[in-house]
Amino acid sequence: MNPNHPVGPPGTDKAAKRTPHSIRFFGPEWDRIEAFAEDRGLTAPEFVRFATLAAIEEGDGGRARRLDPLIETTFRATYILVLKLRYEMHEAGKGEALESLIAEAHERQDVLLGGASA
Repeated sequence: MNPNHPVGPPGTDKAAKRTPHSIRFFGPEWDRIEAFAEDRGLTAPEFVRFATLAAIEEGDGGRARRLDPLIETTFRATYILVLKLRYEMHEAGKGEALESLIAEAHERQDVLLGGASA
C-alpha cells in the first residue's frame, strides 16, 4: 500500500479489513496495469480497486460521456448525407424506389425494436 494515497473513498473506515479476492489477467494486461499504476504512484492492486470503484460511481466509467461528441457528429453527418442522397434519388426519378426502401427499413426496425419505431 502506498502511504501517499488514501486507502479508500472518503468516509471509509481505515481500520476495516479488506477481504482478498482473486481476479485474472493475461500477462500483458497485468504488465500494462502495473506500468500505468506505477506512473501514478500506486500499486497495481490499488489502481484496479480505485478504478473499479470509480467506474461504479460513474455508472459506465464515463465512456458514454466521452463518446457523446463523436456520436453527435456521426449522427449529424449521416443525416446530412442521407438527405443529400434522398434528394439525388428523387431528382433521378427514383423516388418511388427510395420510398419503398424507407418503408421496408421501418418495418424491419419495428421487428427489431418490438414495434417501437418512430
